[in-house]
Amino acid sequence: MWISDLLSSRSQKYNLGGIWFCNIKALPGANRLIKHLSGHNVPLALASNSPRAYIESKISYQQGWKESFSVIIAGDEVRAGKPSPEIFLEAAKRLHIEPSSCLVIEDSLPGVTGGKAAGMEVVAVPSIPKQTHLYIAADEVISSLLDLQPELWGLPPFDDWIDGTLPLEIWHIGGPVVKGFGRGSKVLGIPTANLSTKGYSALLSEHPSGVYFGWAGLSTRGVYKMVMNIGWNPYFNNTEKSIEPWLLHEFDGDFYGEELRLVIVGYIRPEANFTSLESLIAKIHEDRRIAERALDTPLYLKYKDDPYLKGSSL
Repeated sequence: MWISDLLSSRSQKYNLGGIWFCNIKALPGANRLIKHLSGHNVPLALASNSPRAYIESKISYQQGWKESFSVIIAGDEVRAGKPSPEIFLEAAKRLHIEPSSCLVIEDSLPGVTGGKAAGMEVVAVPSIPKQTHLYIAADEVISSLLDLQPELWGLPPFDDWIDGTLPLEIWHIGGPVVKGFGRGSKVLGIPTANLSTKGYSALLSEHPSGVYFGWAGLSTRGVYKMVMNIGWNPYFNNTEKSIEPWLLHEFDGDFYGEELRLVIVGYIRPEANFTSLESLIAKIHEDRRIAERALDTPLYLKYKDDPYLKGSSL
């Protein structure tokens, strides 16, 4: 069984019964996970501290969610919400499952506390960046639902990974190449073509930190394979989330200021810290090999002709 609240807020507002909400969007990987588990007849419960009316309104925007959950429990339907274990224990009772057989997936500290107090296993997906150290009570901490391995918890494994890559619904990002931290070519020997994060705050919050890959178009040069890190680079302890694509081609010189357009087609792994510079460099080159091999397959190769790469508007 799986219990969680996997909706996040975005910027578009609407009014419901005098209360202003944001346009609700599922956390990355949530739709995939729900479809996978419900397709394997795994009993699902949704337990949230939000009032029932709010939950019903939120999940109505997610196709198939309401039908996928056997049990939905709101904060106004129990005496004490999270971090009390009551809401989790009530969910298990209604599903006729022992608490010890339940897996909780939570993004909040009160939720993790409540799940563990209920005697359940808990996977945490922290809602606040760079706060994983606070979730020590969880049995596992992952950066996003894309990284969940259901088989570790006795659940059916995902079958959509292909040669170390997870196909994604494609997304686009672009802008002039800017100077980065100066460590790509100097420290790592890996020249990245950094993009400014200005104007991309919503996109950066929507997509988890990690290593992605796809195609890169330079306005005056052509289209190239690309692997990209989005995140804080824990080894260097960045204070801001960055976008660092590595174009898999040997260029004669830099191209600062040139228009760079990216089509992101897949995901490789979560962002990670490393004990040495050598291990970081080795992992980056492994990411390159995975991306290069994957982009030669028909599944990903077709996006090399995406009009966006050649300057067409979306």
